[in-house]
Amino acid sequence: MERNWKFVKEKDQMFERAFGRDHHWHYHPEIIKQADSYMVKVVMPEGGGHNFHVHPEMHEILYVLKGTAEQWIEDEMQLLEVGDSVYIGANVAHSTFNAGQGELEFLAILSPPEGWEAGTVDVSENAPYSEYRPRIE
Repeated sequence: MERNWKFVKEKDQMFERAFGRDHHWHYHPEIIKQADSYMVKVVMPEGGGHNFHVHPEMHEILYVLKGTAEQWIEDEMQLLEVGDSVYIGANVAHSTFNAGQGELEFLAILSPPEGWEAGTVDVSENAPYSEYRPRIE
């Protein structure tokens, strides 16, 4: 019988570098198969960002650990500071940019796991999102 819990030490995290960001996966489908949600710490360099995108079948919670995030949800933008968070429903366009000095660090929690296969869809070149903020290449 598979245990329904898992400790993940820093040395055991799954690391990936994607789109200029460091992803430190604490809970990911390859780490814990039976999880109902996944969690990743994202480290975004100064001036970096994640362009407008959607997770068609997953919702996401972002929680700022360090720095200042320029957080867009559809056509609304707010600056999020340490301790601030946002809930984003499935298939809602959003983007996150580092709006401060130094690195931005935040936790992203994604759920449900059944939505993982639908992935992340970039919508940053589509109107109206392409008009809200320039893309980061």
